[in-house]
Amino acid sequence: MSTPVERAAAEVETSEHLPVVAEGEGCLEILSERLRQSPGIIAIEANFRDNTLSVRYQSTLVGPDDLNALADEVAAMFAQRVTYCERRNSLEACEECALRLGRVPEGQASEFQVTAEQGRIGLSRRRAPADSAELVRPLARSKPWGAKMSAAEQEHYAKGRAMAVLTGACLLLLLAGVLLERAGLPAAWHRGAFLLSALCGGWFATRSTLRALARLRFDVNLLMILAALGAGAIGYLFEAAVLMFLFSLSNTLEVYTMGRTRRALHALLKLRPARALVRRGGREIEVEAEAVQVGERVVVKPGEAIPVDGIVLSGGSLVDQSNLTGESVPVSKETGDKVFAGTLTQQGAIEVRATRTSGDTTLARIVALVEEAQEQKSRTEEVAQWVGRYYTLVVMIGAALMIVVPPFVLGHDFQRSFYRAMTLLVVASPCALVIATPATILSAIANAAKNGVLFKGGRFIEALGRVKAVAFDKTGTLTRGRFEVTDVVGLNGASEADVIGWAAAAEKRSQHPLAQAVVRAAEARGIAVTPADQLVSHLGKGLVARVDGSSIEIGTPELYSQLGVVPPREGLELMERLSRQARTSMLVRRGEHWGVIAAADQIRPAAPGVVAALKRLGVRSVVLLSGDSAHTVEAIARSTAVDDHHGALLPEEKVNVVGELERRHGAVAMVGDGVNDAPALARATVGIAMGGIGSDAAMESADVVLMADDLTALPFAVRLSQHARRVVIQNVTIATGVMVVLVCLVFFGHLTPFGPLRLPVAVSGHEGSTVVVILNGLRLLREKRAA
Repeated sequence: MSTPVERAAAEVETSEHLPVVAEGEGCLEILSERLRQSPGIIAIEANFRDNTLSVRYQSTLVGPDDLNALADEVAAMFAQRVTYCERRNSLEACEECALRLGRVPEGQASEFQVTAEQGRIGLSRRRAPADSAELVRPLARSKPWGAKMSAAEQEHYAKGRAMAVLTGACLLLLLAGVLLERAGLPAAWHRGAFLLSALCGGWFATRSTLRALARLRFDVNLLMILAALGAGAIGYLFEAAVLMFLFSLSNTLEVYTMGRTRRALHALLKLRPARALVRRGGREIEVEAEAVQVGERVVVKPGEAIPVDGIVLSGGSLVDQSNLTGESVPVSKETGDKVFAGTLTQQGAIEVRATRTSGDTTLARIVALVEEAQEQKSRTEEVAQWVGRYYTLVVMIGAALMIVVPPFVLGHDFQRSFYRAMTLLVVASPCALVIATPATILSAIANAAKNGVLFKGGRFIEALGRVKAVAFDKTGTLTRGRFEVTDVVGLNGASEADVIGWAAAAEKRSQHPLAQAVVRAAEARGIAVTPADQLVSHLGKGLVARVDGSSIEIGTPELYSQLGVVPPREGLELMERLSRQARTSMLVRRGEHWGVIAAADQIRPAAPGVVAALKRLGVRSVVLLSGDSAHTVEAIARSTAVDDHHGALLPEEKVNVVGELERRHGAVAMVGDGVNDAPALARATVGIAMGGIGSDAAMESADVVLMADDLTALPFAVRLSQHARRVVIQNVTIATGVMVVLVCLVFFGHLTPFGPLRLPVAVSGHEGSTVVVILNGLRLLREKRAA
């Protein structure tokens, strides 16, 4: 059956009026009472067209908590009671709506002013102070304004707190039972305390086990619950209580520590401010960051965090982007530059035009992608969980045989055999083995995200940790991906300033990368540039322009051959020499005067150091791939000291080279810009894209994204992955080793000087190994990126 609200919504299209449920006071009576009780609230208005609630208030009189409580109450009231009628233009226009909205009490009519229009209803004080602020929020939403935690975080926090309380109660009852037993009181007292202790310690584990059994799955919790039940059934209530206390303590620590890795990630999202100062209707108003719409103008003052992704419209500032990119040096932002939510302005105010809503910012997408990555299990984790699921069943069968065979076949004591079977259930439980990998992988993912490296899943951390060959695309990775003028030479009496000035005038309006490099070089030299009056482009060869009545030609020797002009031999020789140095050169001519300009995609200063760092980390082969000419690729290969290089490659040829590297060396990482390298990135064991903070393509196409345009993040990512892989191996070794030793002691402990393995000792060893592997995995949160 549909609810009254659903039925009312269905009638909107066909009925002029909605059914009225006039119960109790109307909304205006309630609002007037709230305003009367809250002197700091000046006005409240609901806009049903925009689905927003506006509250004007005095910040000196109303705190965030009180404001939240009032806004939540009013929003809920409007959502439940107020309907929208196309015919209502005023409060008196429709008596049915007025019945629901109510009226301002007669004694307060002079104090409050009503707004009741199509799609809007509100109440405001007639006398409003000048020093007021305005909050605009959605009528319905999941997270309160200014709240520190989302609903999921609150649920996780509440669960952890409840587990901690029950673990504490379990310990207190256990100690009480011990004291009652030593006090010589009737056995029922201390046995009751031990029983209650076991119930407190096993509450959450029992709930988890019952949910798993409902899906016909056996988990490690079942082994511990059965062991506690079995121990209690044969009178070992103290051992059962100790077992449940240590197991509960281990689970509580696991929830806390695993939550810590997620809190390290969500700390990024909380860097984005909850509110934004927006220009609306000719004035600045404060709204929730979630309420900022694309295209709106947001004012960001010095020292404030930027609330949305956008483009700077006016002003300038140094912006700290380290929380997204890992870059320690603030970046200068001026008109036309992109800025990102969660980054911090250090000096200077800026005005930003929002280009994304809050849920679609780069910061939000990073968090969403990392959350997805945390949910995707690594191969080791998948194997461990699969083994754990079926291994649990094997252990249960083994324990059942231990209960039956020794007493009924070999004539051993039943109670002792049953006790040993319960001990076997505990020590053979693969808790530490199951948690060994996720504790490490989640820590590595969270730490990488804080340092500007985005892993798409745990399996890519494992894969990058075993990479033995790295292939670089040239443009935008080892090089900056932007041409800069390197040489300007005047011939036949022309000066450098003349040559660069003529070329800039001819190419001022061109969007070609070389043309833009020439214009930037002229501006850097302070040369005034007059754009060409006429321009004729010769595709692939150059252009001919007219500036101030004279002709300027700029291009390749083929251009001049087409024009019937013979370039000077000195210029042609210079171009040949520059070509061997991986520089693109062009001839410039104005009348009888000539010149040569050369530009190159500059090698990143960090590139040689990054190649050397990768080799120190154990990478056997570093290879350069490019579609550029062989001369250019060879020159860059010499400068960066890579092991091998391949030039003039088509995209499918890059794929073949990556495949050959994988055949010779094993796991291969391909590093590109994520735009034109997609086939090679997909073919490699791990595809790594650079510059993800400004590129949707990079964030979608690769397995690992270096958020900043910073090559030094690559050695950090490899080192972190290698460390994670070592820690996973350590954890699996610890978990398996402790489990094997304890299982051996169950069967052969009576042959040692210590005697048969006792259940409390078994529990301590089992849970101790679980805590050790968790803490060992958390060490990856402290891995530092080299300065």
